[in-house]
Amino acid sequence: MNIIKNPPQGCVELLQKARALLVLDHPFFASIVLRKPIQWTDSIPTACVNMRGEMFINPSWVEAEQMTVQNLIFLLAHECMHYMLLHGPRRGHRDAAAWNIAADKVINETLVASGVGTFIEGGQRHPGAETMRAEDLYNEQDGDQGQGSGDGDGDGVGGIGSDLMDEPMTEGERTEIEAQVKIDATQAKQAAKMQGKMPAALARLVDEIIEVRTPWHQILERFMVSFRKDDLTWSRPNRRFVHQGIYLPGQSYVPEMGPVVIGVDTSGSIGEAELAHFAGHVNRIMEQCRPEAIHVVYCDAAVNKAEQYTCDDLPVKLTPCGGGGTDLREIFHWVDEQGIQPDVAVILTDMYTPFPDQAPDYSTVWLSTTDVASAPFGTVVQYSMEDA
Repeated sequence: MNIIKNPPQGCVELLQKARALLVLDHPFFASIVLRKPIQWTDSIPTACVNMRGEMFINPSWVEAEQMTVQNLIFLLAHECMHYMLLHGPRRGHRDAAAWNIAADKVINETLVASGVGTFIEGGQRHPGAETMRAEDLYNEQDGDQGQGSGDGDGDGVGGIGSDLMDEPMTEGERTEIEAQVKIDATQAKQAAKMQGKMPAALARLVDEIIEVRTPWHQILERFMVSFRKDDLTWSRPNRRFVHQGIYLPGQSYVPEMGPVVIGVDTSGSIGEAELAHFAGHVNRIMEQCRPEAIHVVYCDAAVNKAEQYTCDDLPVKLTPCGGGGTDLREIFHWVDEQGIQPDVAVILTDMYTPFPDQAPDYSTVWLSTTDVASAPFGTVVQYSMEDA
């Protein structure tokens, strides 16, 4: 794809204004758009997005359509939703053009209902599509590659047109993208709710995105910071020299990550069922992510006990103690006091706790067993024991 390094200044200024207004008026989309690269290109008729949320826009189309800032806000949100709704990975073997039309109808009606930007004339419309899925609309049009029931023609003339990049992907890449989307959606929803700007039509779709039916380890793997496939490890000595009494490090061929802190809420509001599920999560983290070490910290109103494990200790059986009030800030204090530098802290809790005033300098994931889905920092993932 030909990337235009020096796009027209008018287009650049328009994009800057659109992104600034997203921050003020539509924090959900701003949270995602500001973290995704946007590039100008003349290799496509209008605009498009790839499966990782990277956006591409043809400046000539922007100029020809005489787009306003509100039109560009609609465009950015439209492409963002293709990524957030996993329209690329979900297409499967369906016809690409017909699938794009169905997906556009869902997105456009949702954005119009949510008051996001100004609809780009000629785009796909379908009354009621904001309550539907792209699969439903695709089946209704029976895989038709024609123009659909909207005003758009799906060929790049009028509206946004064909804007889903068709990319081959492995199953591993698909899993990675799906896990990242859940994280992005959770953080974006939290940002929007904190500003009181989360439209109902959008919230419904987002809830479907972040409903965690994906195995927990797939979420955590997004925080893996080191894959030492060919690294040296003393836990697997080089067998060629062992018979000589010489111990040299062998090769590690499995993905690994650095230290992990698992904070376990053991307050009185946590029952045996939750603790049993927490133990399952700890073991899955160790099996799938191969951390250098796991520090399990049991905390109610204070840290009652801490245990350290390695993958050689699998399976781990939790031995919680506590049962009093709740102050999970003590977990973060304990980490500081011990001088531990984890790659990530995973807090298993019902979220009924005071939070630290400042975020730590490492990633934090809150695994919530209740309907509480917000925290002042980190990623909150709601977990239903019924779906485990």
